[in-house]
Amino acid sequence: MVGIIGYPIDYTLSPAIHNAAFCSLEMNWLYIPMRVIPNQLESALAGFRALGFRGANVTIPHKMAASDLVDELRGDAQLLQAVNTISCVDGALLGFNTDSKGFEAFMLEAGIDVENRLVTVLGAGGAARGVVLAVARQGAARVFVMNRTSDRTLELKALLKRAICDSEISERTFDNEGARVINESDLIINCTPLGKRHEDMPPIDVEDFHQGQWVVDLKYRETGLLLREAAARGAGTAGGEGMLLHQAAASFEIWTGRPAPLEAMREAIEQEMTS
Repeated sequence: MVGIIGYPIDYTLSPAIHNAAFCSLEMNWLYIPMRVIPNQLESALAGFRALGFRGANVTIPHKMAASDLVDELRGDAQLLQAVNTISCVDGALLGFNTDSKGFEAFMLEAGIDVENRLVTVLGAGGAARGVVLAVARQGAARVFVMNRTSDRTLELKALLKRAICDSEISERTFDNEGARVINESDLIINCTPLGKRHEDMPPIDVEDFHQGQWVVDLKYRETGLLLREAAARGAGTAGGEGMLLHQAAASFEIWTGRPAPLEAMREAIEQEMTS
């Protein structure tokens, strides 16, 4: 038994993706969604041990809190202090982060080259940490992290100083200087819940989007207005399905020790997105 914990959780495609993978390999595994409010996260993780879960994915708003509750952080989770995958091994909870690997694989598949380019990331939460690490590893010259407040951004910048990469990480708030950065960026990634409708757009001017840019929104069911505005101005656009696919594949391999059936997982996403 594996699953995903988050709040809210109704939107997730992860059960469909992973159950399709298990079915394609004829594995007797089941993946379930679990609605866990923030003050119940520690109890939920204790329940994994008691019930013999093999692992779980972790999504909003628990990624950073989970890093303090697992027994050991591995790989990128140790660097980022954010967990999106938990593996239960001999009663111990091991925390991993596959977001960075997932975003790197998505960029490669989509043909997005950030080497020596300028990248802007909107938001500084758990998903943003993995994305910033991914573009830094792929050789971005400079990465601007834009957030409403600077606290999380400065924390992210401090964490990534330990990464072996040459990218310059800079913080910006949503102001006039931030608008200039959007216009000059080669890739803009929205890691916030905003951007579906006029009333909840990120505080940026969509007139700064233009041909030659890529704009990626990590949401995948309701990408909405942000990407439509970018596309209308000639920018390349993508939702979060590609990153979702590849981070899910990495999680699958951590739990099972088997290569992920990528095409079966991709087909499950496509079916869910069109249903």
